[in-house]
Amino acid sequence: MNIKNFVNILGIFSYALSRLGCVALFAMMGLTVVDVVGRYVFNSPILGAFELTSFLVSIMIYSFLGYAQSQKAHVTVDILVNAFPQKVQSIVKLFNYIVGLVIMILFSWKGLEKAIEAMETGDSPMNLPIPIHPFVFFLAFGCAIVCIEFIRDILRTTYKLKNKEKSL
Repeated sequence: MNIKNFVNILGIFSYALSRLGCVALFAMMGLTVVDVVGRYVFNSPILGAFELTSFLVSIMIYSFLGYAQSQKAHVTVDILVNAFPQKVQSIVKLFNYIVGLVIMILFSWKGLEKAIEAMETGDSPMNLPIPIHPFVFFLAFGCAIVCIEFIRDILRTTYKLKNKEKSL
């Protein structure tokens, strides 16, 4: 398998996870509508709707992070960097990807530790008997997918630097 196929295969994870984020967003909208109608029309809100919404928000955010990185949809400030030559711009991008990778590895690691701790202690929200550890595991998993995207970007940028600005 060559490097180009490897990079493309890694991109499948973030795309698939982004579809899960779409489902979480749709479920959150449906839950909110039903809760508001139940609260104001029938005077009977959904018990634990706030907690369920917060779980769905965490699924949504950590589902979209990797895909946003793959599409370069994060906010960047590149006023100064655009004035540099192309090779220097690539080196700056490579540095940023490495720093981002290190930070997301730390997030994933600490998220995994927190998930294991929550699983051992049996943490759950006050209004619902749902354990929180699966959602914290998902946080760690979402950060790991972002790590994969940073690795893809590092491979692409390194390939571009070594092969005289050809893209991967």
